[in-house]
This record gives sequence, C-alpha cells and structure tokens, in this order.
Amino acid sequence: MKRFLGFTDEQVLVEAIKNGHELAIEYWFKNYYKKLLNLALQKLPNQSVAEEIVQETFINCLRSINLFKGNSSLLTYMQSILRHEINDFYRKRYAKKFIQTIPLSEFLLEHEYKDAHETAEMVKSVLKKMASGSRELLMKKYVDKKRVKELAKELGRSEKAIESELFRARKEFRLLWANVNQISS
Repeated sequence: MKRFLGFTDEQVLVEAIKNGHELAIEYWFKNYYKKLLNLALQKLPNQSVAEEIVQETFINCLRSINLFKGNSSLLTYMQSILRHEINDFYRKRYAKKFIQTIPLSEFLLEHEYKDAHETAEMVKSVLKKMASGSRELLMKKYVDKKRVKELAKELGRSEKAIESELFRARKEFRLLWANVNQISS
C-alpha cells in the first residue's frame, strides 16, 4: 500500500474511506468540499443552501462509496451525486409550491359548506374515482401520516420513486377535484 497520508493514489483514498479511516475521511472532506461548494453555488439560491446540499452529497457519497467502481474520478462521482441532490432540492421546492396549490385547500377556505359532511363526501367521491394505487398512496401519506421514507420501505421502492408517485397522485386528485367542483357548482 502506498504512503497513506499523502493519498497520491485515488484508489488508496477510496479504500481508506471505505474502511472508515478517519484521516482519510478528513482529507477527503477538506480536499473535495470547496470544489463541490463552488459548483453548488452556481446552481443554488444561496450559500447556506449550497453548504447543506454539499454536506448531503458527502453523506450520500459515504453511504454509497462501496458502489464506486473507479470508472471515473472520485470528484466526477461526487459531482454526479451533487447534481442529484440539487435536482432533489428543486423538485422538493416545486412539490411544496404544488401542494399549496392543490384545489382542496383553496376550495375549502374560499367556499362555505353546509357542513363538514358535505366536504368529506366530496373528498370520498374524488378518492373513489382515483386509480387504486394513487388513492392508497395518498391515504397512507395524508391519513396515516407516513413519511416518504416509511412508504418506500413498506412498498419496497426507492424514496425517489415514492416522491414521483405522490406527485402524480396529487396531480390526479387535483384534476378530479376540479371536475367534481365543476359538477357541484
């Protein structure tokens, strides 16, 4: 094995990281942090968000380091993870805006109902019209209050897959709600 503290060989560094060698991890963080931060700052709205995303990148890289085959440089591998983290940041940001625009919340706030029973019946009507998978996913997420991570584990899918399915299910709900709203008006 080559001189360890010099880390002249990237394979040596990667193996040391895989083995949890503290000096290797410290060296890795110090030498890659600024490079990743500079890239993140070009794509993200501010310094604190960029720093948080870079930290997430290191955490995810550490979790998946055993998958690194050395087909690219370690920096390229980490930049790929960083790009995924940045995409996730914007996807979640968009999803929050989307949730706020779901007609149900606006409709309930802007219109008076005879009673809560009428609202519940309209929601049930929309849910019945949804595809069963979408309906079950929304019920688990919003009625059972399960987190995406829990849903992914329970359903045997990745968190990203669950987020995508939730996005589509919310969209389906919104479209059906608009139809029910037009009919009842």
